Amino acid sequence: EARARLRTVRDLIPQWPTFAKPTGITSDIAQCGRPGQVCDIAWSELTLATNPQHEAALDILYELFYGSVYNRDRPWKPHNSVAYDNPDTNHLSLLDTIMYASQNPSLLGMERRVAAIALWSTVGKMGDWECLERVRFID
Repeated sequence: EARARLRTVRDLIPQWPTFAKPTGITSDIAQCGRPGQVCDIAWSELTLATNPQHEAALDILYELFYGSVYNRDRPWKPHNSVAYDNPDTNHLSLLDTIMYASQNPSLLGMERRVAAIALWSTVGKMGDWECLERVRFID
């Protein structure tokens, strides 16, 4: 049923709103059981800003999947993940991420268009995750 719903997204949202340049860089470790954290993982991300068009598009997705009565955290906190690591043997650092971004300046200096959104099964470890369906906005 979720796959069928995802297939209707382009009828409702022909193009996902463009993201402005990143507003920050974050490197952190999540631990399952802490508020808002559902797994143990180390990661680095480029923080993106939301805007009213993003919030409206996300509302459409939530209504599509959860019906007219739903709760979601606001504002949305979009990001572009650039690295993941095992939290027990983590070697990621904020400096690593900043250095990577400085060596790839388009990461920080350009707007981003969303090419596609996907529905994933996140059962098991990240290596076990499976893309169930993908809807492309850019052909």
